Order: sequence, then C-alpha cells, then structure tokens
Amino acid sequence: MRISTSYQYDSYSSQIATSQARYLEAQQRVATGKRLNRPSDDPAGVATVLSVKSLKATTEQYQRNVQRAKGVLGFTESALGEANTLFRRAYELTLRAANSITDQTGREAMVAEVTEIQRRLVDLGNTKGPSGEYVFAGQANDARPFSVSGTSLTYSGDAGQILVETGPVETLAINSAGDPLFTNAYAELENLKNDLMGGNISSLSGVRIAAIQDTLNAFSQERGAVGARLRTVDDLTARYSRMADEFTKHISDVEDVDVDQAIMQYRLAETAYTAALQVASQGFRLSLMDFISG
Repeated sequence: MRISTSYQYDSYSSQIATSQARYLEAQQRVATGKRLNRPSDDPAGVATVLSVKSLKATTEQYQRNVQRAKGVLGFTESALGEANTLFRRAYELTLRAANSITDQTGREAMVAEVTEIQRRLVDLGNTKGPSGEYVFAGQANDARPFSVSGTSLTYSGDAGQILVETGPVETLAINSAGDPLFTNAYAELENLKNDLMGGNISSLSGVRIAAIQDTLNAFSQERGAVGARLRTVDDLTARYSRMADEFTKHISDVEDVDVDQAIMQYRLAETAYTAALQVASQGFRLSLMDFISG
C-alpha cells in the first residue's frame, strides 16, 4: 500500500510536536527544579502538595503567634524580675530600719531611696512590649496604665486577657495582671516611707517587714507563672519548627525533581527531538509534484 505524501507530512509534524513537547517539559524541569509545573503533570501529586502547603501555612501562623507570645512574655518577665530586685532592696531597708541600732537620721535618709524605688516601680508598671503595647494594661494596652495621683498609684488598664492561638484548640494568655500587683506594691512603699519618717519602729518590725515580704513573694509568684508560660512557648517553638521542616521535606519529595535524573531525561529528550527534526528534514525533501500526486 502506498503511503500518501500528506500522511507522511502529518506524521513527521506529529513526531516533531511530540518530541518538542517532551523536550520542553524536560527543559522546564531542569530549569525550575520542579517535577510539578502544572496540574496536569501529576493531579494526585498536586493535590497532595496543596494539602501539605495548607498545613504548613497553618503551622507557620502558629509559629508567628508563638513568637509574638515569646516577645511579650519576655518583656513581662524582665520587668517582674527587676521589680523583684527592687523589693528585695526595700526588704533590706526595712530590716535595717526596724533595728534599734539605726538612728532616726538614718531612717529618714532611707526615704529618698524608697521614693526612687517607687518611681522605678511606676516605670516598670508602664513597660512596653515589642510592638509598643503596654504589657500590664490588659486589653486596654494602647495607653499608659499607671500614673501617680498624690500618694497613690492609679490604674487605668483593665483585667482582660490577651490570648494568642497556639494550636488548633490551644490558646495562651500573653499578658499579666498589673493591678493590684503594682498598685498594692506602691502603697506598701508609701506606708514604709511614712513609718520611716515617723520613726515607728514597732510598725516597721511588726507590720512592714511582713508586708514587704508578701509583696516580694507576689512579684516572685507572678514572675514564676510568666516563666512557666515562656517554657511552654519554647516547647511550642521547637515543635512547630520541627513540623514545618517535615512539611517542607514532604512537599519537596513530591514536587521536586531528582536533579541527576532530570538532566539525563533532558538529554534524552533533546536527542529524540533532534532525531525527529533530522528524520523529518529528510522526509520533507519532496518535490511539489510528489506532494500533489500523493
């Protein structure tokens, strides 16, 4: 049976088109390093990649939330630590003042230091977090929560918790209650100043020592609670980092090419494409009369 010239032409053209398509696909895999460059490359693989990428995006959001929590809690823990140091000093002063060996001039001299402790305490109560928010203001954290009014410390924040989502059904409070912790502490220092100025040794020894110790303990307990949340944050950070790495690897396993194999396939496709062109070029050497008669 005689094969028509037009059929030969169509056959050569089809072979060239097929070889060219395979060649371009192989070339694209080498250039992008990806096995999946369009949905038709592997529909099931593409579906898997999209699903895993969604899980990874959720994990990365949790990572950002945890990092935010770590920042706020870190500033909070630092402020509470310094407040704890201030009250250790206040406790030392109270012990000295309650000792009968200390004279009244010495007690009155301590007032200036206690006043400075109060000033610093207010600054700590108005500590800002990494994004400029006031960490002890509750949810009303866009304005200074503490201000001095006469001999008292007033609080203008609220008791609201700020929660961040750290998992599918997990939240973590990232703020600490500023009131009554700081307001009570300021009041205790004011009482201490009054007893120092009045030389009230019985009150210093019988009341103030215990009250200052209680305040010191309150700061220590709150600092411990914040520290526990920071440890939780560290655990979550490690967990989500590990999960993100696993998702990245899974995506790569499905989506990326084996470079050596891709290069080999590219060379084979290039050879096949070149061969198809050569064969067609020989076949296309037909006269017009051959084509017409075919």
